[in-house]
Amino acid sequence: MYVPTHPTRPAGGIGRFSRGLLGSAGVGLAMNCAVVMLARADSPAADPEITGSLERHWTNNALDSDNQVSDWYTLLRGSLQKQWGDNDANVKLQSDFQVSHYDRTSIEDDRTLGVSATAFRKLTPGIELRGTLSYRVSSTGDNLDIGPLVLGTRELKQIFGAQGQLGIDLGNATTLILEAADSYEKLGATHFQEDLIPDTKLHADRNIVQVAARITRTIGQFAIGGSASAVLASVERVGSPPLFVSFSGYTLRAEAAYKGTDGSTLGLALGAQFLKDADGLYERWRPTWQLAFAKPLPHGFQLRGTYFGRYETSDTDDPLASWLQRGELELAVKPREKLTLGSGVFCELKKNLLYENDEHRKGVYLEATYDATKSTAIVLRVDVSRVYKTVIDEREHTVDAFVGLRAKI
Repeated sequence: MYVPTHPTRPAGGIGRFSRGLLGSAGVGLAMNCAVVMLARADSPAADPEITGSLERHWTNNALDSDNQVSDWYTLLRGSLQKQWGDNDANVKLQSDFQVSHYDRTSIEDDRTLGVSATAFRKLTPGIELRGTLSYRVSSTGDNLDIGPLVLGTRELKQIFGAQGQLGIDLGNATTLILEAADSYEKLGATHFQEDLIPDTKLHADRNIVQVAARITRTIGQFAIGGSASAVLASVERVGSPPLFVSFSGYTLRAEAAYKGTDGSTLGLALGAQFLKDADGLYERWRPTWQLAFAKPLPHGFQLRGTYFGRYETSDTDDPLASWLQRGELELAVKPREKLTLGSGVFCELKKNLLYENDEHRKGVYLEATYDATKSTAIVLRVDVSRVYKTVIDEREHTVDAFVGLRAKI
């Protein structure tokens, strides 16, 4: 059993659920991305596109731990996007930020800022090239429990990224996408509240290189294809034994998608993943899958869901990775033109590969959105989640409720 030498923090719970559902169309999007890449680019925006939201939350678990502390906090988000050029060549600049501020537990305050630039060019009628440069910086507040003492911590993280995509029309409604990306994550030393402990590096810098190829053929309402990808992570050695390890991973998948005339969609991906760490602690093939669907129902209802299994190397408390299985289901309806009601549930099992700890998560949310004007909406939402960690026998119960205002210009 791998013995941890640093405190771990649970990953986010049901707060990620809506983002997970937005990503649940991953199979369908993956099957259609080649078609989208080789279709006409979006028309250049005449004016910048600005979005923003201001939310006021109450939570019974501000520390995200079994030490439950209730608090109010404010969450502010915003983004700015501007595009120049035409359908054959254009440049897009985008920036976004997020700030959270707690009324009492200010040690949990977070700040994030990101910028990116994307250049697109149609080289020939059947070949398109896209490149992206990005930078993201964040200051993350956390806490370290030492017996009855809760000690605040803060960590600075910077991510530098570069990505390139080449789309090729092979004819006969068949497309090929080639991708390459490099991401460098730079993490500063963790600063402890009131300088009670000297600044200490608890997380490692890492450089992640990814390459992928995907071929897709469209036949009427169906799209079929396959993909292959590889990821190589070079991780700074911190601690003894190391808190994090370098690794390599490879994925092969067969993919299929269907889009019905009634707006329903179905996506399926089946394959295998191989993961190996640089220290010889873990080496294994595992099956990987993803099923995603969306279905319009009578009386204005819409049902969406996804179920997947895969290695998780980013959102994990393990030095290497976790094996993640997650299922989500969401039901939405518009009883009135300006009012949308939604509800969803999720269930997740995350098995740490080296720590041998299992995390069982489940939750539900309820949401109501009212379109006050064409550009603004009022949102009411309640998230409830439960987490159980087997090895450390830790249980968390979190309720997060908020009212928010979202705007788009």
